[in-house]
Amino acid sequence: MNWDDVKNKKEDSIRESTKNPRPFEKDGKKYEKFTDYLESEEYEEYLKTQIAAMKEYQQKAKEYFESLDMDNQLLLFFHITHCIYQSYFEDKRSYRGLLYDKFEFGPESYSLGMDSGMFAIHNSLYTPMEIEENISAIIKHFNLDLSTEARETFKNILVYGFDNSEKLKEMLSGQQAFEFEKPT
Repeated sequence: MNWDDVKNKKEDSIRESTKNPRPFEKDGKKYEKFTDYLESEEYEEYLKTQIAAMKEYQQKAKEYFESLDMDNQLLLFFHITHCIYQSYFEDKRSYRGLLYDKFEFGPESYSLGMDSGMFAIHNSLYTPMEIEENISAIIKHFNLDLSTEARETFKNILVYGFDNSEKLKEMLSGQQAFEFEKPT
């Protein structure tokens, strides 16, 4: 798909939403509008082929990974996760930055990353600084006057879904006793 294809699809979408569609042609077959193609058997077949290809690629990647010995699996795992960590948390790169700059892949990697789930992971990652900025924005937006402790509780509930600050405080400030068994 090139830029003209993308532009035409966007234009077709606008035309259809304004009840002014133009004919659409795909593989020699004409459709009244692009939505007709999306509802066609040809498009359904295309989607099935695409899903089958994705499953085949997943299987091939799994088989390759499993063909490696444990040391090489661990090296690969470490390298990939470390690159992701560096890219997002140290270098503050985008999804494209991870693919093109960090891994030095080309545009073909973009859809692979989407199919593998990396794009979804990217969109759900937040650095600690971003979390603090988001919490500050919420507190400012709602004019909340929170003590340091209340702010920490608020953050824990937003980030983790629960607050364990009291347990942590007890553990850090409370007296702890250790019981050791006598050797027999």
